[in-house]
Amino acid sequence: MAGWEPRELLQEWLEASTYPARVRENYRRSAARWLAHCAEEGLGWDRVAAQHITLWAHVPGAPHRSTAQRVSAVRSFYAHAVRQNALPYNPAARGPRLTSAAQLTPSRLDPWQSAVLLATLDERRRTDSPQPRLDRVCGYLQVGLGLRSAEILRITLDDLTTVHDIGGDPETLRLSDSGGHQRLVRLPAVIRSVVKAYLPHRIPPRDPVHGGPLLTSRAGIKIPHHHPIDLLRSVAAASGLLHVPAPAPHPTTARASRH
Repeated sequence: MAGWEPRELLQEWLEASTYPARVRENYRRSAARWLAHCAEEGLGWDRVAAQHITLWAHVPGAPHRSTAQRVSAVRSFYAHAVRQNALPYNPAARGPRLTSAAQLTPSRLDPWQSAVLLATLDERRRTDSPQPRLDRVCGYLQVGLGLRSAEILRITLDDLTTVHDIGGDPETLRLSDSGGHQRLVRLPAVIRSVVKAYLPHRIPPRDPVHGGPLLTSRAGIKIPHHHPIDLLRSVAAASGLLHVPAPAPHPTTARASRH
């Protein structure tokens, strides 16, 4: 599977497609921009995950149809690459319909589902949550970086490193696991902007050790351990992504309703 030139695959895909001319041109433009993005960010186009596609396709404030078109173009391009044996899997493949809160893990979400969650987080206001900016950071870390709740709760302010010559934008994030091992993660541009928007509104922590928790509750302490997953469930339900079937009526209730 090595040695495939993505631009050649792109051309083959378009020539083999039966899309209308306008759709073909839109797909060509989107797929070419995706490949250019991979090159600029140092991402191997054939080694990306769904989260990479999500963060590229999602543009805060952009119409949902534009995001859907970008995801669809990349999905179709990768489907062609899989058919040509250039890739073993499609990182943009469509995921199953969400019918259970247990499915709300980053590894189970496809790029479109993840982008819908990010868009819903962008629209979150004080009528939805006491701290919508905090929720947005928390959700982006889960959906955009694939972090688990425990990893998010361990993040302190000192784990963020900034580049002062570009206005102090957060650039990297130091993550620690339960065993004390650490790794540095470069923050994508869209997540940097979300964190930067939150920091001026962060509640000062009661305990300032290591800068205190990055995400502080209104009491100035670490957010509850259940907050990240509760947030995802709430956002998934608000977005319409989570379709939980109504429970079947109890036989006694059903008989009573018939009578």
